[in-house]
Amino acid sequence: MFRVLCLLTIVLFVTVSGLNADGKLLRGEVWQKFNYEGKKADFYVSIHGNDDWSGTLAEANAQKTDGPFATIERAMSAVRELKQKVYKPKVEPVEKRYIGSPHQLGEGKDILVYIRDGYYPLENPLEFTPDDGGERVQTNLPSGAFEYHKLKDHYVTYAAFPGEKPVILGGKLITSWQKRAGYWVSKPDIKEVKSLVADGVMQPLARTPNSGFFTPAELPKTKQSFKYRSGDVENWPNIEDNRIIMLLRWHTGHNSIARIDEKEQMIHLSEPQNGIVVVPPRYYIENVRALMDGPGEWYFDRKAGELSFIPPAGIEDPKELFCVTPLLDRILVIRGSRERPVRNLRFYGLSFEGVNAGKAAINFEYAHNCELVDSKLKAMSGKGVVLGLGSYQNRILSNTITDISSSAISVEGQAHPEYWMDIIRETVISYNFIENTGGSSISDHNTLNSIISHNEVTNNHGRTAISIGGWRNLEEAITGGYRVEYNHVHHVQSRADDSGAITTSGMTYDSFVRNNLIHHVKAGYFNNNVAIWFDNMSLGWTAEDNILYNLEQDDMKLCACNLVDNHYHGNFHIKPPLNEPEGIIAGEPDFVYSDLQVGSTVSASGTDLITGDYIQVSAKVTNNGATGIQLADLYVDGKREQTKKFPVVHNNSRTISFETRFVEPGEHKVAISTTFNKIINLKGDRPPALYDSLSLSSYFLPAGEEVVISAVVENVQNDNPGIKADLVINNEIVETRELSIEPGISHNITFRQNLDPGLYKISVGNTPPLRLEVYPHYNIDIATVKMQEFCSGTANPCSFDVDQKANRFQIETAGTDFMHGEDSYGTAYLKEPIKGNFVATVKVKKFGNRTHQWFRAGLFVRNDMEKSFDTGDASLGSVLWFVTPGRVGMNWDRYGNGAMHWASSENHHTMDPDMMWIKLVRHGNSFIGYISYDGKNWTVSRQTEDIPGIAEAVHLGLAAGGPDERIYMVEFEDFQVQVEEDGWKLR
Repeated sequence: MFRVLCLLTIVLFVTVSGLNADGKLLRGEVWQKFNYEGKKADFYVSIHGNDDWSGTLAEANAQKTDGPFATIERAMSAVRELKQKVYKPKVEPVEKRYIGSPHQLGEGKDILVYIRDGYYPLENPLEFTPDDGGERVQTNLPSGAFEYHKLKDHYVTYAAFPGEKPVILGGKLITSWQKRAGYWVSKPDIKEVKSLVADGVMQPLARTPNSGFFTPAELPKTKQSFKYRSGDVENWPNIEDNRIIMLLRWHTGHNSIARIDEKEQMIHLSEPQNGIVVVPPRYYIENVRALMDGPGEWYFDRKAGELSFIPPAGIEDPKELFCVTPLLDRILVIRGSRERPVRNLRFYGLSFEGVNAGKAAINFEYAHNCELVDSKLKAMSGKGVVLGLGSYQNRILSNTITDISSSAISVEGQAHPEYWMDIIRETVISYNFIENTGGSSISDHNTLNSIISHNEVTNNHGRTAISIGGWRNLEEAITGGYRVEYNHVHHVQSRADDSGAITTSGMTYDSFVRNNLIHHVKAGYFNNNVAIWFDNMSLGWTAEDNILYNLEQDDMKLCACNLVDNHYHGNFHIKPPLNEPEGIIAGEPDFVYSDLQVGSTVSASGTDLITGDYIQVSAKVTNNGATGIQLADLYVDGKREQTKKFPVVHNNSRTISFETRFVEPGEHKVAISTTFNKIINLKGDRPPALYDSLSLSSYFLPAGEEVVISAVVENVQNDNPGIKADLVINNEIVETRELSIEPGISHNITFRQNLDPGLYKISVGNTPPLRLEVYPHYNIDIATVKMQEFCSGTANPCSFDVDQKANRFQIETAGTDFMHGEDSYGTAYLKEPIKGNFVATVKVKKFGNRTHQWFRAGLFVRNDMEKSFDTGDASLGSVLWFVTPGRVGMNWDRYGNGAMHWASSENHHTMDPDMMWIKLVRHGNSFIGYISYDGKNWTVSRQTEDIPGIAEAVHLGLAAGGPDERIYMVEFEDFQVQVEEDGWKLR
């Protein structure tokens, strides 16, 4: 009886405590957002207030003798004073058998500051110390257990007055404007204007082009100059403060122009710029008065102290705007110490605007249980929110963060912190809307147990939307327990290159990327952008149950890691939905099933249902709830036969299908999840066996090459009468095998055929057929054919030693990378293009001494071998089947933009094998690469899909390219090419 009363007392106490909402028990009471209802503030701040008043009134009294404070700084001082009065030391605990908590306080209260409507420009950042936050106290409440059950958190909260929208500014208001011809001018009495914000939107600095980028007329030959295209650039006056911004591989270059040579059309940079000789830069030029010609553009003349501005489109007079020039590089600093963190400090419903680059606008360091909720951050040149060392159980929730030049939210731990108090743990970043940000919109590195969930990230112009993990971490690093889930990431990577919308890195444990919706991921310019990227040293990550669509390139990729060390499974790449998804994903899916359909996948009509054939059962699934995935069931004769996960976007419908087979003829019932049963009638006799998993070793092959046909046979009889397995080619049985298989057991069966040129339909037993094409061919005489040599701009210097009669070829070349947009290669190739299917083989005899492990050499295909990516307009149709001293693999132009973004390779069976033979086979518009280490036994290693834009006739040759601008050598022998016979056409 006492136990029941005790539990009832605890439940009642928690309920009453939640209603009173003064503090929160550490145990027995869940966290809740700050609730405005019924709250009277301890202090008020208003732009119409006075710091000499008490601050305890929401507005001035009739006599104008008392009212709210005028500044947030004065409210902070008042909070400190109030804390001294309401927080009391704890008394010695009655129960002395157990240790008390280390907290010195035993009594306190929540303190609330309301900030009223208006703009609050700051001359200095607001800096909150442990004296400014709430406290954790040890209460005298009866807990029935240890002293730690008696801990309670009291909060200090700074919140927007109910229904109002205060804005805290990190800069100076600009109110005085004078009109000139085509623009407006102000003299703000500031030494330097770094950015300009109008109505909360960052305005563009005078630039050319006004949008997009220029590209050089040719690949730069030096790191400090390049040739511009005619009409892009001119020798503008007064360019001494100019800036040139260059998008390069993996980074952005920030430089300035020393001089412009109009005669030679050359830009000479002030400093050498790494990367511009590797890939042609995309660039724009800014901060030149002559470039100020578009809506919203501005320029600051430092000598004259004059700010020039063209108002945004639709605005005639900048006095209609609220213009701010940021002066501070941070607005809000919450900083404690290892021994004494800032606790229980909350910010609700506030707006923060106008910050220069440098430090984070809002910074947490040694902050425990602090909150930034329902607030707005906008128009900031640096990072938005940074959680630094010693951050513990902080929450960044339901904020709107827009127009931030760097990361919106960044959690920055250390892989190997010196003190345990430095570890960052249990951060929650959820339900935030983030738009138009740079860097990684959300990044979290070297932390424990972070939750990044239910955020919407869109229109980022940084490298990745969400980045998690530690890039260089070893297994001893502090990183793990990440939960990245239910985020909506879309219309991202517009300026990124070689990236993932969600990117992992480093070794971790118990870390998941799951249930995210990712769509409209922009293609990379030089490299590929994907939805999910396992980046350097990723190990221990699981990506599952993510929904993907409208990806311009691929679902997933790896860099400097292996998929065997991570898990990528159960992700769904779906067709674009008819209706747009919701913004922030909240709630659960609500699936409704309808329109059950049944048909055959084997019969020509699709309606004749034959015993033993594959039967397709489908239904329409409509999601009236949140975007997500649910389990769907196939019921056969009243029993659940199959279950699969199925994704549907909010307010959309998709068709789900199951395949099943029946061994008993006659009447059966089928249903999917909640649909009504449908009765079907199967014709024919009970089959002795079911055939499945039909596969061919190749679907295109030259005449004379053997095709291997495989299938799985299952005995569905009650005994073992002997099973005849038929190989059927073009509706005729060409071979029969007699098999002895026990009932209920499956058996693999293999046939081998050498077929004449032609088209074939192949099946085994009752499998659906597969198509095979066999084509005739002839041998090219390498000794007499015309060959040509070419060295791309990034591969110089190249040298060739070609002996066609001896069939020996040596290539020496440098380069930066024989893939992506670098296109670093030297090639000796057949001058006349090869039409149709072919088989090419070559022996890679040897590499030079100490050749780099990523010096690629092999068989190279391209529509036009001499049209490289030097200036951004490369030939399509590129495929490289290569070996290096340590690896074998394939690069290809998977996206039809001229760059070999896609690469797949593996280690040799031994490092630096003595010799290697490689074979490249074209089948239609796809390719298969084979490797051999003895010239006799071949292994299929890689295969492409159809290559977009590849021509019917292509160049083919031997090629090599380096990764590090050093010269390496490779020697080839016995180059052989078999080409499809002219005149044989596919009928």
